Amino acid sequence: MKILSKILILFLAIFLYSSCQKEVVKKVDFSNYNDDDPQTNTELDAWLKTTFLDEYNIDVVYRYNRYYHDAERNVTPIYVDKVKPAMTAVLESYILPYRKVAGETFIKRYVPKEWVLFGSPSLATDGTGVAGTAAAGRRVTLYSLNTQSPNFGVLVIHHEFTHILNQLVAIPTDFESISKADYNADWAKIPADTAKKYGFVTSYAMGKYTEDYAEVAAHLLVKGQAWYDNYASGSSTLGKTKLKQKEANVVNYFTTGLKVDFRALQKEVQEYMKRTAPTDNSLSIRPYVSSLYKTVTMNLSNSYYTKYGTSSAFSTIYNKMKLAILNYSSTAKYNMDYMQIRFDNANTATIRCAFTAAAGGTQYFADYTFAYTYNSTSGDLTFTKIDQAGTTGTYSNANLFINTFTNDVQPFFTGKIFTASWLNANVDPVDYNNLGAFYEKDNATNYWYGTLGQTL
Repeated sequence: MKILSKILILFLAIFLYSSCQKEVVKKVDFSNYNDDDPQTNTELDAWLKTTFLDEYNIDVVYRYNRYYHDAERNVTPIYVDKVKPAMTAVLESYILPYRKVAGETFIKRYVPKEWVLFGSPSLATDGTGVAGTAAAGRRVTLYSLNTQSPNFGVLVIHHEFTHILNQLVAIPTDFESISKADYNADWAKIPADTAKKYGFVTSYAMGKYTEDYAEVAAHLLVKGQAWYDNYASGSSTLGKTKLKQKEANVVNYFTTGLKVDFRALQKEVQEYMKRTAPTDNSLSIRPYVSSLYKTVTMNLSNSYYTKYGTSSAFSTIYNKMKLAILNYSSTAKYNMDYMQIRFDNANTATIRCAFTAAAGGTQYFADYTFAYTYNSTSGDLTFTKIDQAGTTGTYSNANLFINTFTNDVQPFFTGKIFTASWLNANVDPVDYNNLGAFYEKDNATNYWYGTLGQTL
């Protein structure tokens, strides 16, 4: 399969600008830019040589040279002090994650060998600009670096590298069949909401299946699993099914076809993104609690509590409830299977205790009704006990253990503020996207966490 050999103006405009932006360049003072003498040997040049040329055979071009952009375009050089932050982002968001997960030989062999940096967009005569390009799997050109954050272009980098990987191992044939009837060469005229409805991450992904594949991989890595799942949940029923099928195809392709653990790679990229963009709320769990994630299930017999531990206060009330269920009857013994927080709607939650007879058989539930408030920006969550939502069935079961629940479990969850977070531990890739944690505000030693669920 041939890698993109020409500049994808519309693709990059959509990914890095959301829409074409116009800029007017007036009286550019080139004394503010770098010296274009290629022989200059500065401290920056030494760092680039040691970090990229010597280690990865990568040539970083930051001194202005018209050869590296279209002759009809107006482009300004990058400020010298922007070069190191930009290339540090390339190193830490892309090269090092692949090196750690796929191995040193893998990334050194397949990383593009030429990176060209410019300060402004690539401006056409009408004032529209291009933010970045990639060509032939060898050269990546990044624009607008004088005004953008160092992370500018990370999504494009991962998109283009997926194309390179597709040269090593072909895209599975069953991927194209997922949306085969919906690919459209005239993708630029398709609104983003329409693309979402039909199961595409972006309008550009509708152009052809190779771009669709690269878009899915890049968004899963850079935007993250929570973002992707939330996006899929906002699609149509059929669109969500297709998006999840595409995700499964990509994950299997990396892990089985390339022998690159996709979940481990996703974790490394996400750790970088969260570390360098702490104010980007979409990278946190906060926007998704109660809207995407409907349940948090806690079972202290699960192995991840051994791996990552838990707070003594929570384990105490959990075990008291477990003992109360076991001791309910001297003859009919029941084991508590789990404790679960269920966000029933925007205002009401249920704390559920599931239990099963020791001899096996039907699983029963004891449900306790709470009001809750949640701030999706701060992640602050509070519970208040209210009247039970019913008197029969699971609410009748709740009465069987009401004393322990009222005296021990209820006080743990009420009268305090918990803040939603991903689990503050070095979580294994298999657990990374699955565990949601809630830490007591101003007392982080008291917390509860469990497996996230998207359906009630």
